[in-house]
Amino acid sequence: MTLAYIVNNLLFVIPCILLLFLVFKDQLKTPVLPLILAGISLFLAASFWGAYVYLALGSPIQRFVLSMISTFIGVFIFSGVCRYSFMQSFFIIAVVKSYSENIRFLASHIYFLITHRLPEHAILQISCITTLLTILTFPFIWLFYKKLMRPALDYTVSLSVWKFIWIIPVCNNAIFTLIITTDVSHYTHYPENEFSLIPPLWLMLTFSTYIILLQMVIDVSQNAQLQENLHLSETQIAAQQKQMELLQHNIQETSQFRHDMRHHFLAIEGFINDLDTEGLRAYIRQSMLLFPAQSVRFYCDSVAVNALLCYYDEKAETEGIPLSLDISLNYTPPLSDTELCIILGNLVENAIEACQRMKSQERFITVKLSMASSSILVIQVINSYEGIIRQASDGTFLSSKVRDRKGIGLASVLSTTDKYNGIARIEYPEHIFKVSLLLNVKGEPSPNQKTESVF
Repeated sequence: MTLAYIVNNLLFVIPCILLLFLVFKDQLKTPVLPLILAGISLFLAASFWGAYVYLALGSPIQRFVLSMISTFIGVFIFSGVCRYSFMQSFFIIAVVKSYSENIRFLASHIYFLITHRLPEHAILQISCITTLLTILTFPFIWLFYKKLMRPALDYTVSLSVWKFIWIIPVCNNAIFTLIITTDVSHYTHYPENEFSLIPPLWLMLTFSTYIILLQMVIDVSQNAQLQENLHLSETQIAAQQKQMELLQHNIQETSQFRHDMRHHFLAIEGFINDLDTEGLRAYIRQSMLLFPAQSVRFYCDSVAVNALLCYYDEKAETEGIPLSLDISLNYTPPLSDTELCIILGNLVENAIEACQRMKSQERFITVKLSMASSSILVIQVINSYEGIIRQASDGTFLSSKVRDRKGIGLASVLSTTDKYNGIARIEYPEHIFKVSLLLNVKGEPSPNQKTESVF
């Protein structure tokens, strides 16, 4: 085992480990440090073993089988230390392995262009070229993982596409091992070097495919998010439209009532002049029935939030779902009406949908909204449910509408909570789903004791 052999293998695996750590360090399982050390040690051992066996094999098919075995080893190690599923880990490892292989492939190509011959074994010149290429390309592969790979994984969580997407890097690896490297190994048989463009073109083709693929996954997820936001906006518009109609109706009734007041007073005056007390009482009782009922309910000063609460109160009543609204806002809510409507709209709509799916009639929803101080808003939504609460490997709740997709509404709620230095607690014991949020806008300290008393 020569120095060049050791250096070349370290240059293959270290950029992979560094990239995975920088991008996915917040997804590591606990205990973090022992898992990191164990994962790095196993990665290095698998890499040295794979490289040693690879050189001893002459058949492209044997080398492809070995490449797949080493990929599976890497996937098992990564999925063991990280929270992503096996299929997601497969895609992550296959792409980063493709990156290292392409860098080494490109280094051999540059060496050939300089010396007009291919190296028959690991040499330090190849190590120097590989080091330079890694330094130049690492920022780009980091951006690729950070801006495309990570969002695609986080937006979709356990979307079923990850059950099939691994086929693309596997096919890529098969073409690379069985065809590309075999053809390029015959450089010396072509005086005109007509294959000299294959390595850079292959590198561009490989990663342009990954970029397009991941961007499509992100676009699909973002479209789902936009549809969810559009639905919520339509709900808010419908709620406000309903409130406007009720207000307009009340205005018309009040106007008519004011027009009739003169006649009522004249009638009352007549009963008084006649000293007809019993007739006056009967007339007053009949007149009270003409007063317009309070059609518009007022829960808070915010028109948008009040309209939304009235809308869901009426919707729950129509569905036969008991809805209890406990709204106590002694201060003006410290976040915008839009953000508060996003939180309440998503939580209450999820609660109503959960109750609608219940076969049992023991359904209920409780909504509590209060201000613990001028900057601390407490929101609590409790509802009954039936069935199983599904979560991804990272603890994220999956949608009940679309199979194996991240719950967009709840994710939006948690995102807004994080924006306001908030605390979120989600519990679901014995068919009761409880979401408790504390939004601390000014960053006031919220010790555990205080949080317990508020919730």
